[in-house]
Amino acid sequence: MNRNAREFIRSTTTLLDSLLALLSEDEQHDLLDILAGEVEERLDRLVVREAD
Repeated sequence: MNRNAREFIRSTTTLLDSLLALLSEDEQHDLLDILAGEVEERLDRLVVREAD
């Protein structure tokens, strides 16, 4: 992983922590489910592109 990717992950997780602190437990669960689904879709597209 390169430096830019590490910095992006660090800044994104900091923002996510701030956002999660504002949400109820149910809202946190919903948000994390949505984010996990988005990550899964993007990974699938990446794998398909690399397989071509």
